Amino acid sequence: MTADDTAQRFDANEKNVLVYTGCAHALTHYTELAYPTLAVVYAVEVGLPLEEVLGWSLLGYMLLGFGALPAGYLADHFGCRRLVSGGLLLSGLAFILAGWAAPGWPIVACLALAGLGASTYHPAGMSLISRAVRARGTALGINGIYGNVGIALGPMVTGLLATQLGSRATFIITGAAILAVALATGLLNFDEPVRSEETQLAHDAHRSPRWRFACFALLCAAALFGGFNYRANSVVQPGLFAERIDFLHYGLATSFAISFGIVGQYIGGRLADRFPLAPAYFLFHLGSLPAVLLIPIAFDTPLLVAAAFFAFFSLGMQPLENSLYAQLTPERWRATAYGLKFTMTFGVGASAVAMVEWVKPGGGFVGVYHVVAFVVGGILAATLGLAILLRGRMSTPLPAPVARARGNN
Repeated sequence: MTADDTAQRFDANEKNVLVYTGCAHALTHYTELAYPTLAVVYAVEVGLPLEEVLGWSLLGYMLLGFGALPAGYLADHFGCRRLVSGGLLLSGLAFILAGWAAPGWPIVACLALAGLGASTYHPAGMSLISRAVRARGTALGINGIYGNVGIALGPMVTGLLATQLGSRATFIITGAAILAVALATGLLNFDEPVRSEETQLAHDAHRSPRWRFACFALLCAAALFGGFNYRANSVVQPGLFAERIDFLHYGLATSFAISFGIVGQYIGGRLADRFPLAPAYFLFHLGSLPAVLLIPIAFDTPLLVAAAFFAFFSLGMQPLENSLYAQLTPERWRATAYGLKFTMTFGVGASAVAMVEWVKPGGGFVGVYHVVAFVVGGILAATLGLAILLRGRMSTPLPAPVARARGNN
């Protein structure tokens, strides 16, 4: 069976895995991006600078990342489904509590709980998909589309709710919606496959441990830098659009730009099942560079177009990146490996919030995006090195999982 055939013929178990993980992915990113948009209104309500109000999310974003490694370890030992569902329930509850919390440290605590809950999805959900679905690249692309739907809806819906109902009602409605969807998708029936010790590159036994470590280290470096840029862009984009785009509500503009990541995710996922992963990964990052150079000097339509192109490439590379992690790690430690990745992308990447607080008062949005462009250069160096080390290695579909553990694992 070819990659095309498997992409078109997901079995019933695979379809339920994709729906479950997809909804969880959408909710995770909706939760993650709700606060930067809500903060634009919240800052006005409490009479504080936007930079300070955005800074209240730093601990939550750090826990979103640093919670991923222990979450991945727990998922490898106790099952992915428990971690995904439990994390969503914690995030929903935290947002509801934030609706009654006072400004300052009480909001910081609620956002920290939300970040901790959201930290469980990526290591557990990515691991589940990589082991349970044969057309892995296509499945990761589909999952990325769900995530980008959450990313796109988060600013749009949150912005409209906050401007119409205020920040407190928006917190409560968001939390209740997360709880409702999490409970509904928790009823889906599917099984988790058992884990194997082999990596997809196990046939490269002649390769030295130093070679394998170099490949993994370069991939981790690219993921870390990419996470920094993702967080910097997601935090400042609503405020940038509110200041520079006059013909469209800033929340709608943010959602429109991010929605182009959906197309990028689909294309990236399809490429991951057909072409060498590392060169395609490099080319996607290269494509983001012109856009990030244009964003800080553009206004209105050119700004929106540049932001859309940046979303296409910077988000579209994710199925390729996640496929590379699956290719380089054994199934038994797959969730832990993804936990390490998302600790770097979301945890270390959370330092971008502090960068924005430090750079924006003096350098404005131009200074922030100059830092982002510099980091893209580091990503290109890492991904080019990875492409050289992995030259000639292709992604191939996973064989059908034949031995499964029951779905409550």
